[in-house]
Amino acid sequence: MEQYPTPDGTDAEAAVFIELAATLAHSGRPHTIHVHAPVRTMAEADAAQLFDVSRIVKTIAFTLRDGGLVLAALRGTRRVVYPALAGLLGVGRRDIAPLSPDEVLARLGVAPGSVSPLLAEGRGRLLIDADVLTIEPTLYCGFGRPDRTLEIAPGDLAEMMGGVVGEFSKE
Repeated sequence: MEQYPTPDGTDAEAAVFIELAATLAHSGRPHTIHVHAPVRTMAEADAAQLFDVSRIVKTIAFTLRDGGLVLAALRGTRRVVYPALAGLLGVGRRDIAPLSPDEVLARLGVAPGSVSPLLAEGRGRLLIDADVLTIEPTLYCGFGRPDRTLEIAPGDLAEMMGGVVGEFSKE
């Protein structure tokens, strides 16, 4: 397994980071992990000019009325269309709600702004907005820490995670 420096933080954060690194290494998919100053929002990413913001994918965590977890990966410059997202899940719009920052930490073990699509494995369902697959040549997404970013080809991410692809975003 390729080794990545374990970031400072809580034991839970370090455990999540190690888990994500192992998942990625096991996949055998080409990728790069970028180490940088902490970035939590699209505005911070834009100001830091670390990456082409049109290639950043954010992952938003949602809960279903039945308690299920859903991670929605979409281009960072776009917004979720809730009825479309609910439709892909086969539930009504009122059956889905974003997790609060405290819930993100409690359910995923990461701080808000650090949610990764890789966190869906074993925890919940992953939905990938169809627009994400048009990003070329690679995308940038969360990797469990605000000071780490995963760079990977969109197709590799979708194939590796087996997420459901559909249209649920708008400019």
